[in-house]
Amino acid sequence: MGNALLLMVVRFSRGKKSTLSRDAELAATEQRLVALQAQILTLAERDSQSFAPVAAAYQMPNATPAEKAARQAAIDQGLVGAMVVPQETLRLAQAALAAVLPVADCAGKSIVSDLAAGAELLRAAAEIAYLNLRINVALLSGSAGARDALAAAAQIHDAVGKQQAALRAAADRLLG
Repeated sequence: MGNALLLMVVRFSRGKKSTLSRDAELAATEQRLVALQAQILTLAERDSQSFAPVAAAYQMPNATPAEKAARQAAIDQGLVGAMVVPQETLRLAQAALAAVLPVADCAGKSIVSDLAAGAELLRAAAEIAYLNLRINVALLSGSAGARDALAAAAQIHDAVGKQQAALRAAADRLLG
């Protein structure tokens, strides 16, 4: 929804007398957001599917040491797989915000609230994705790779927060 709002802002900003000199830049941003939207729309279903192996692993028997080890290995494997979609969610939210930042000043006053709202929704999606990554890493029995992925995700999470704040500041300036 956040990406869709930003796409709407860009589309409404094109062809205006005040932004005509930047129409090529707005068109490129529109194309980027359309491509991102196609990727974003697949995330919910993929996320649901990616957690199924984790749920199945938690149902495995764990009466003997061998069963416990097999169960934990399956849980760990499932959790690592379940981290893919949240990582992608973070990346896509950051990419959408980065795409709009250079043209944020093209938004008209009548649509500037959608600019801020879109940025806020993307920040919220990134926050939720980051929380899901953190819990998955916490539940793993041990994986340096997962911790490295979480560190990389933390950087993207921080960047998203800064981008959202910059877009909110742009919206506030436009509102006067």
